[in-house]
Formats: sequence, structure tokens, C-alpha cells
Amino acid sequence: MISKNDIAHLKDLARVEFGEHETDALARDMDAILDYMSALKEANIDNVQEMTHAFDIQNIVRVDQSVDGIKEEYTKKARSIIDAFPEKEKTYLKVKAIF
Repeated sequence: MISKNDIAHLKDLARVEFGEHETDALARDMDAILDYMSALKEANIDNVQEMTHAFDIQNIVRVDQSVDGIKEEYTKKARSIIDAFPEKEKTYLKVKAIF
């Protein structure tokens, strides 16, 4: 049974305020939740497989594959863009502030 002192402590922890009627309603709701949790503890789960998701699904992703010639093409293109950049400092490309 959840006491009013427990509810008052929870109100302080959550930094919320509510009246006496709400305190009583919350105490009843918390009791119902805890009773349900107690009933779940008594359930027989010996033959139940552990799971992390309600459905047996997996992400489908393609395998990264290297294609000859494409890497060099993009490297050259990126290098030409970087070389044409107006302002650089060490390995950074400098841009104007937007704010």
C-alpha cells in the first residue's frame, strides 16, 4: 500500500504540485500498478524464450563493396574541390559565419 507520505516524497522528487484529490487518485493508481506487477511475478515463464523485440526482425543492410576505379575518381574530384576552396587553415576549410 502506497502511503500519502510516499506520494509526497514522489512529488518532491518529481518537483510537481497537485492537490489532495490528485494525491488520493495517484495512490490508488500506484497500488493498482504494483498489484499487477506482483501478479506478473507469479506467472510461469520457464518455457518462454527471452526476447528483445516483439517481432523477430533484423535490419537488412547491404555489404560494402569496393569497386575498382570509382574510389580514385571521387578522390580526384574531392581533391579538386578542396584545392579550389578560397580559405583554408591547416586541414580545415574556412567558411563565413552565418549568425
